[in-house]
Amino acid sequence: MGNCFMKKEDILDLSSEPNNQRPSHVNSCESMRRSFPIGRGRKSTKTKPITAENTIEIPQALAIANHTLIEKPKSPSDILLIKESLTKSILFSSLTTENQDSIIKDMKFLEVPESQYIMVQGQTSNYFFVLASGKAEVLENNKRINIIKNKDLIGEISLVNDSLRTSSVRTMEFSSLWSMERKIFRTIIQAINSAEYAQNKCFIEAVPVFSVLTKTQHELILNSVTNTTYQNEQNIVNEGESGDLFYLIKEGQVVCTKQGHILRNMGAGEFFGEQALLYGTPRTATVTAICLVKCLVISRDDLTKALGDQLSQVIYKNTLRIAFEKNKILKNLNEGQINQVIEKMRISSWNDGSVVVKKGIKKDANLYVVVNGKLEDTIGNTWQVMSILGVKEIVKGVKGEYDDIVAIGHVDLAIISSKDFNSIIGNNFDKATCNNELLSTFKKISLFRNLSDDKLNILINNLQIEQYEQGKIIFSQGSLGEAFYIIKYGKVDVIRDNNLIRSINKFDYFGERSLLFNELRSATIKAHEIVSVWMLKKSDFLRIIDEHMQNMMQKRIALQDTTVTLDDLILVKQLGTGMIGTVYLTSSINTKQLYALKVINRTSIENEKIQDSLSLERKILLQLDHNFILKLIKTFKDEKRIYFLLEYVRGEDLFDVIRDLGLLTDEDSQFYIAVLLIILQHLHERDIVYRDLKPENVMVDEDGYPKLIDFGTAKIVNGRTYTMVGTPHYMAPEVIMGKGYGISADYWSLGIILYEFLCGEVPFAEDSMDTYVIFQKVLEGKIVYPLYATLTEDAKGFIEQMLSRNPAIRCGGGWECVKSHKWFKGYNWEELFEKKNSSPYKPMLPNLEWEVEKAFKNEKKIQDVLKSEGGSEVVRKSMRKSNWDAEF
Repeated sequence: MGNCFMKKEDILDLSSEPNNQRPSHVNSCESMRRSFPIGRGRKSTKTKPITAENTIEIPQALAIANHTLIEKPKSPSDILLIKESLTKSILFSSLTTENQDSIIKDMKFLEVPESQYIMVQGQTSNYFFVLASGKAEVLENNKRINIIKNKDLIGEISLVNDSLRTSSVRTMEFSSLWSMERKIFRTIIQAINSAEYAQNKCFIEAVPVFSVLTKTQHELILNSVTNTTYQNEQNIVNEGESGDLFYLIKEGQVVCTKQGHILRNMGAGEFFGEQALLYGTPRTATVTAICLVKCLVISRDDLTKALGDQLSQVIYKNTLRIAFEKNKILKNLNEGQINQVIEKMRISSWNDGSVVVKKGIKKDANLYVVVNGKLEDTIGNTWQVMSILGVKEIVKGVKGEYDDIVAIGHVDLAIISSKDFNSIIGNNFDKATCNNELLSTFKKISLFRNLSDDKLNILINNLQIEQYEQGKIIFSQGSLGEAFYIIKYGKVDVIRDNNLIRSINKFDYFGERSLLFNELRSATIKAHEIVSVWMLKKSDFLRIIDEHMQNMMQKRIALQDTTVTLDDLILVKQLGTGMIGTVYLTSSINTKQLYALKVINRTSIENEKIQDSLSLERKILLQLDHNFILKLIKTFKDEKRIYFLLEYVRGEDLFDVIRDLGLLTDEDSQFYIAVLLIILQHLHERDIVYRDLKPENVMVDEDGYPKLIDFGTAKIVNGRTYTMVGTPHYMAPEVIMGKGYGISADYWSLGIILYEFLCGEVPFAEDSMDTYVIFQKVLEGKIVYPLYATLTEDAKGFIEQMLSRNPAIRCGGGWECVKSHKWFKGYNWEELFEKKNSSPYKPMLPNLEWEVEKAFKNEKKIQDVLKSEGGSEVVRKSMRKSNWDAEF
């Protein structure tokens, strides 16, 4: 797993039969899909990701013999020479002037005699150079292929990673150079962009019009801002012009004038143009810089793309959502119900003094929410922003009529009729909100976690209510389980072998395993007091949940057993060995459940310094429980080793599958991309950025469904992270440039994968494995579709949204907006969750039964096998990082 574990073959069974033995539905794929001479130029080797460990390291001395480092102040001509040189590199031309100036300031001057190697083929280099004077030659296998002259750049890729040099560079005469070391370069970029991000974040959060936006929406806005500078006496906006830009002053001062009359001056932290964002109205004044002014600028169009709707609509929706969450009654609605109500509400605007609600209107006729302004009635009652009128009357059936209610200033009011409200919620509000709590309870139970909301609601509607008097036995230990229970009210005692284990209360549950397994009850449940329960009979459950889903649930519930120990595991076979550790296929001697066991020697952990990576990976994997993500069952440790007990997955990786399928159809591409989107949603909701999404890290399991398997590069991110991590062909521009990135980087990788599905190659530098060439093409960002690939306009639209250079646009409006893209029109997402959608490809895999039977005959405990193999010495406590493995 990433740099902590080995390649996926080490934990997964990649066995497969020749193509002529594949299932008939695979061999009968349309001939066109296999007939194109498509590239897929990286088929011979699976690319290794760039990781934090090999990107930023301890500075090393210049590997140039006889060089002289000189403390030389940079003259204006030196600065000009360096700037002219830097414009030749896309790495530098994409940087801000401030970034460039900081880099130039830290560049060092050195002089090198004739015939000295500046860089050596086959070796790594940490340094980048600008040739200030002299001449150098580029040698490939000791043959000259180019000559470097004044102002030329040498080794730009060294600023990105430590890949081996494909050629040597040697001076042809006495030469002088300006140099920059990678760690310093990336530290400067990170420091500047991190400080700018923090400053911009403070500015944005202080703007009242953005106050009701969520943390995610603030992040989307930050991705959409541009920094613009205005000179003294330059007009920024002109009175009467149409406006679509919003300005927030970072530095300097401006003057606002109307028809030549000064209205006021504004300085840092103040803003203008909010009406342009909200309504696109003409400018009401001229704004002029009265010194050098720096502004954050946001366009209405970019903001609409980022937020998925016009700002005014987003603000209204957010205001309504907050109002519902604050209301004691409406907060009990679930997210789906709230969204439906909000979508149905209409916004009405009223001027100061207007009668908004006329006297005599019944209070249960409509639900009103104040989203802007203030209301007041004739007896002095007032309602501010987020106040709600008509809740008790509609929900509780309270009667009454309004007096006149008037607008104080400009008022915007969201309105929904009681008829429409009840059609969404149902006429029984209490039952609807109770069902919400039941739904929430079902989702906490491992057995039901991967069922769709629709399926869970069907189960809820089949619940029966039973009541028990104090002391009544609900069921006894040793009896056969026939039902599952949730406590409606009251308390029950859990008793095992006549001993009280614990007592449980409202919305606690018991007996869920009885729905799937013919097991005897492990405890007695007795009513502690009068208790009412919801009961789901096994017969009803089996009628609603089909056999396919039952099998899925049984497999998943088997992975929830965390009581398994190392001593329970017997060896079936070794799956793989790598630089860091070894993976074994094991089986529980008690349950015969198969597991992959990753074994990592402590000496390797110490030598590679991967303690933090292992701890983070463990933390991330333990948060994840999803059908489409590799499951970590638990971890172990002893004095010599660390162990990861993992779900055993059989299949082929997507990298190989798409090379077998050829060009994918729209339908097949939708299947894989839809599953990947569901996976990303699960990760991003938990603030996890994957950072290396590519076909090599996706397994196609025995059912033909994708499963994400490698979390060595994943990270929990609140805001932005700056480390360059990922595989070059799939890496987003903001990752390459070190400007800071978040979850949007994963959507870029998704766009690359979709292009690869439909075009048979990646969009940028398909034929190159040279990291610098790849980065150049990614940063240029020119998307060209091959002539042999016939993409629909909707597919192109989705690709181009994912590959937008503005990260905010990729997932603009959130996961639901991405899912509702035209390319997915009519797609059945619900059946995807339950693995009912047809998969394009199912691997043919050998039967493991005889190997498992042989293992149980031999009964070799994994611990005994490891002891017999010897292994690394016990790591001395003095060498170990303090307590890093405490939770393993």
